[in-house]
Amino acid sequence: MLVIVGACMATGQYAKDSSDPLAMEVIDLEEQKTNKVVASNEEVAQSHICDESAAPKLKKAKTNPSAEDRMVATIMASSERLVVAIEKLASDVNPAIDGLWDEMKELPGFDVDSVAHYYAYLVDNPRVATTFKVLGGVQRKVWVSRYVKSTFPEAEAC
Repeated sequence: MLVIVGACMATGQYAKDSSDPLAMEVIDLEEQKTNKVVASNEEVAQSHICDESAAPKLKKAKTNPSAEDRMVATIMASSERLVVAIEKLASDVNPAIDGLWDEMKELPGFDVDSVAHYYAYLVDNPRVATTFKVLGGVQRKVWVSRYVKSTFPEAEAC
């Protein structure tokens, strides 16, 4: 290895492009053996002559642990909010439906089959059911009439 790199730097000239042959400095190995004592592997490993590099040492990236902690806390809080929202949506309990069937059966002028259809629509749409429960008797009839006109446009022609 000493023959190739010399003391600390590579010896010889470098090729300028890929078509140039590598220039090599010829070293007589016989002459070098007689003049120098070869160092053992331990001595070469402990040698500090070639330790230093011409390139500056790389700087370590600064990490901000408090920023990471804040990010983790934000993700955890968001996850908790999502879990609560999903559980709320997935629950079968719908307070808008409580007592709705009894109130709808009291609507005058509609048969039970039609009222059952309207009830099914309100169960599928809890926000509309909540609004329907707030309405008075006459407004409920108006709501049902509007629902029939928008859902069954051919019924208006009859």
